[in-house]
Amino acid sequence: MLILTSGKVILPLLFLMFFIYGSAVTGFAATNGTEFSDSGFIRPLRSVTGIRPFDEAIALFRQHYAQKIHDADLFNGILEKFTFSMLPNCTEDLETFQECGAEPEVCFSKAIAQIESACKINREQSLLRSLNLFLQDLDPNSCLMDLSMLKELKIGTSGKFGGVGMVVTPKNGEYVVISPFEGSPAYDAGIRAGDTILQIDQNSLQNVPLLEVLRKVRGPAGSTISVTLKEARSGRIRQLVMKRRMIQIRPVRFALLSQDAAYLRIVNFQESVSGEVYQALVRFSRMPSRDKLLILDLRDNPGGVFEEAIQVADLFVPDGMITSLKGRNPDFAREFRASGKKMVPDTKIIILINQGSASASEILTGALQGRTNVIVAGKPSFGKASVQAVFPIQTGMALRLTTAHYYTADGRDIEGKGLQPDILIEEDSHWPERTAVDVLRADQLERDPWIRKILEYHAANNRPGVSPFTTMY
Repeated sequence: MLILTSGKVILPLLFLMFFIYGSAVTGFAATNGTEFSDSGFIRPLRSVTGIRPFDEAIALFRQHYAQKIHDADLFNGILEKFTFSMLPNCTEDLETFQECGAEPEVCFSKAIAQIESACKINREQSLLRSLNLFLQDLDPNSCLMDLSMLKELKIGTSGKFGGVGMVVTPKNGEYVVISPFEGSPAYDAGIRAGDTILQIDQNSLQNVPLLEVLRKVRGPAGSTISVTLKEARSGRIRQLVMKRRMIQIRPVRFALLSQDAAYLRIVNFQESVSGEVYQALVRFSRMPSRDKLLILDLRDNPGGVFEEAIQVADLFVPDGMITSLKGRNPDFAREFRASGKKMVPDTKIIILINQGSASASEILTGALQGRTNVIVAGKPSFGKASVQAVFPIQTGMALRLTTAHYYTADGRDIEGKGLQPDILIEEDSHWPERTAVDVLRADQLERDPWIRKILEYHAANNRPGVSPFTTMY
C-alpha cells in the first residue's frame, strides 16, 4: 500500500526519500516501504545490449537488489521471458548459456542478436517488457515504472485521492487487503483486512503489476467500480459495486476518555503525522493524573512514510534503537536511534494492533514493545518488513527494487510473521463489528469492545487475576 510523502534521509552516496507501506493506496493504497533515489552516479560499467534504459536497470539491479541473484540466473530468467512470446522460428538453434561458454551477459547479448536476425522485433520494448516480467516473478514489489506509474506512486502524498479507500499488498501472487480506511466506500461495503481482491471491473488481477492495479482502482469521484473479492473469514466470493469518492485521510485523532485515560489513534503515517502526534501528546502531558493511561490505537494502520514513523517513535522512546535497515548493499544499512527528546512521561501505554497493522505501524510498535511501561494488545500484526527504492533511469522511466528489510528495535525480522501481542484479545462471536466513530466523543469510543476491555484492565490496576482479557502470556 503506498501513501507517499517527502520524508528525507541522507545516506552515503545516495539521496533517499523513505516510504514504508504495507501496500498500495487506492483509492487503494499500496503497502510497500519505498525510497526514492537520485541514481545519477550509477551507470553500467559496460553495455549489455546497447539499450540504455535496460542496461541501467540491470546495473541497478546487480548493485542494489536485497538478495544476491547470480548473473546466470538473472540473464537466463530474462531470456526465458523474452522468448516466451516469440514464434518458434525466431528462437530456433539458440545456444544454452552452458553451450555458449562465455559470461552470462555475453551469451544473453548473442541470443538477443540471433533472435533479431531471425525475426523483426522492437528490441527496446521487448527487452524492457521481459525484464519487467522477470522482476514481477522474482518479487511482487519490484518493477519498471513509466511516468504515469510514478504519478500513481506519488498521488497519495497529501492523503487525498480519488478511489475507494483501501490498502492492498501483493502476497503469493494475489492482492490482499491490509485495511480499508474508516468511512471509505470500501469500509462501508464491508471489505476487511485479509480479503483477497480477485477482479476489478471483471478483469483478473493475476500477474498484474501493483501500480497497474492502482490505476484500475483510482478514478474520478462519482464514477463506479466493480470489485470481486474472496472474504478472509468465510471464503465467500462477493461482487461489489462501489462509487469512488475523494478520499481525504485524517491521520491523527485524539480524545480524553476520563481524568486518567486518553486515546490516540494514528490512521496512517502520511506527511506531517509526527507534528499532529506531538500536539496530541502535549495535551496528554497536561493531564493532572499521576496514574495516566494512553491507549495508542494502530489497528488497521497500513504504514506510510518511513521518516514519519521514526519521528513519531522518537516522541515515545527515551533512548536506544528504534529500528534498523539491512540490505545486501551497505549503502542501505542504517540504524535509527532515539534522540532523547521523548514527549511521553513514564506512563502506562497500551498499544492496539491487528492484522491490518503493517509496516510503519509495526516499526513504532516494535520500538516500544518490551519496555516496562508498554503493553501490546490485540492480534498478530501483518508482517511487512521489506523496503523498496525507486531509481530514475533514462527516458522518464524508473526502477523500483526491494533493497532492504527493516528490523525491530530488538533485532527481529517480522517479514511474513508479524508482531505477536503481549495480550491476545480474542473476539467473542457476539461482539459487534468495529465501525467508524466520532473520536471526539468518549461515549462512542467506549462502545468499541477493545477499548472497553482496555479501560476495564486499567481500572483493575493491571491485576492479572481480574484481567478482562481471555488470554494472557
